[in-house]
Amino acid sequence: MTMLLATLVLVPDRSDEVLARLRGEVAPWLRRLPGFVTSRWLLAADHDRCTVLVELAGADAVPALEAALRPGAHDTARSWWCERLEAVEDLGLATRPSIRL
Repeated sequence: MTMLLATLVLVPDRSDEVLARLRGEVAPWLRRLPGFVTSRWLLAADHDRCTVLVELAGADAVPALEAALRPGAHDTARSWWCERLEAVEDLGLATRPSIRL
């Protein structure tokens, strides 16, 4: 299992455009990558950052993610860019609430 954490910098005054693009293009592309399992998209309250946690079955898709996101490349002409992309490990400390009927 490979887990990646990406931090996307968003231009706040273009947040509607950015969120539409992330929903309509980036998230569907991500779901089509080999070994994709799931992802979580977390938007900062001031809409200047989006943190994405991606779970993959293996590391096969990592080069494609790195090439597409170009972590660290600061491009002010774009409405968003990737500040960092790093492999992380889930420590399994969060518990899931039980469902009682």
